[in-house]
Formats: sequence, structure tokens, C-alpha cells
Amino acid sequence: MGVNQWFKFGGNKAMSEQAQAAQAAKTPLEKLKEKYGDASRIGGKGTQRRKKKTVHKTTIQDDKKFKTTVKKLGMQPLQDIDEVNMFKDDSTVIQFKRPEVFAAFQSNAFAVMGPAETKNIMDILPELLQQLNPKELQSLGEKLKKDLPKDVKNTIKEEKDEEDKDEIPTLINSNFEEVSKKE
Repeated sequence: MGVNQWFKFGGNKAMSEQAQAAQAAKTPLEKLKEKYGDASRIGGKGTQRRKKKTVHKTTIQDDKKFKTTVKKLGMQPLQDIDEVNMFKDDSTVIQFKRPEVFAAFQSNAFAVMGPAETKNIMDILPELLQQLNPKELQSLGEKLKKDLPKDVKNTIKEEKDEEDKDEIPTLINSNFEEVSKKE
């Protein structure tokens, strides 16, 4: 090794110790500025990447498209509808709270727009019982009987049998007074 090379090596070592001492003396704010640059700069080399992708909602455009389609079909808005329930075959219900409902009575078509939730029919059964007429209640009961598991069906049958045992038998073609006189 020559003298020049030794100087460079020794000089670099001394410089790196000085740089480390200067780096340690910097405040955290200065470290951030050095790492990320000027805060007023947006984008480009040396700026921080975005960690979360922003999703732009296009609900306004969807609403406009929906309403133009509704107008083309000749649908009229229905007022004062608080809730819409759509029953599916797998014992779930699509429930709309405060929806916008449009109807075309001549073509028997309805359109529902609003926030929807999919729920199990058993979760909203108490609310549904108040809203249904007797015919709808009967069809709902038949549907629920088909969908119930076998163990639940067996317990229902057992409860009915116990109720039948507890009932007082009816008198056929008799009167209490006549029966008591004979005894």
C-alpha cells in the first residue's frame, strides 16, 4: 500500500466518525426532513408511498343511471315506505331500511334503491310477525318447517304430544249432571 492510499483510507474512516456524530446530533424533525424531503412537495423521487389505496365512490353516477332507467320504464315513486323485505330460498332476507321505491303498475314492476342488509329469517322473525297477514303467516310457517333441522322438529312434536296429554278430554254426547247421577 502506498502513502496516498493509506491517507484516503484513514481519512474516510475519520470522516465517517464525524458524519455519525453529526447524525446523532440532529433532531428527529431534521431526520424526517432529510429522509422525506420538503413537506410541500407532492410525489416524485424520495417521497413516501401511499400505504392505503383510496377507493373513489361513484354513487352519484350510479344514482343518476338508476333514476334515468326508472324514468325510461315509466315508474313512479312510492312514498312513506319504511322497510322492504325480500325473502330468499335459503332462509335469508334482504332487508332495506328507508328505501326509495319506484313502481310501474301497468307492467307489475318494482325497483328498490337504498342500503341493504342480508339477515337470517330467524333474527327478524318478531318484526315480521307483526307485518304479515294470516295467509302469509301460514306460508312462512310451512317454509320454516321445511328449513328447520330434524332435532328441532322432534322437540316441537314432543311438546305438542305433552300438550295433548295435559288436555282434558271432551265429553261426547253427555252432560256432567247425567254422568254424576249414574255414579
